[in-house]
Amino acid sequence: MADVKNSKQAKKIGFVEAEGLTESETNKRPEKSYRKSTYPRESMAEVARKSSVFVLSRLMAPAKSSFQIQKGFNDRTSMYMVPRFQNSYRLESNNPFHRTSMQSMMNQFLQSYLDDYKYVSKRAKRLAENLSEELRNQFKRYRFDRYRYVAVVNVGDKASQDFKCVARALWDAEKDNCVCFSYEAATFFVTASVWAIYYE
Repeated sequence: MADVKNSKQAKKIGFVEAEGLTESETNKRPEKSYRKSTYPRESMAEVARKSSVFVLSRLMAPAKSSFQIQKGFNDRTSMYMVPRFQNSYRLESNNPFHRTSMQSMMNQFLQSYLDDYKYVSKRAKRLAENLSEELRNQFKRYRFDRYRYVAVVNVGDKASQDFKCVARALWDAEKDNCVCFSYEAATFFVTASVWAIYYE
């Protein structure tokens, strides 16, 4: 019974106290003094109970996206989060989108690019991707305040067929805008459109 009682006692941490010793005493092995640990170990049953409560609370909580979960792990509390954009309480853009200047720029850019282009049907997909990327970059250079851009380019063979391109969008008629362009050559055609969406 004595052995069982000793095994259940709280574990102690040993510290060597070498202060105030003379040289002859330091050569000898100093005695260890024991203190009780300030961090007592939890039993396995307690750890299992806490983990099961944590799992149940996660299951009962509303679903979270992977971004929210990652954000929760990285940020210890929401108290120290700094907002990305401070609220300015301004509803209008300082530099609003100018459609006429963007239309002329788009016409000149695509006309100069496509006049010297030699069309190959196998490269049509790559041409559409490159043109949409270049158009988006050209619009971003003008730095219109609070605008995001979506560029769509269609490229096809000209082989005596009819082609109709239709787009529908739900947008703000006062702030959002769209610029379109169409080009025809002897062997191919290109239609391009860029949507400028106001982002508050």
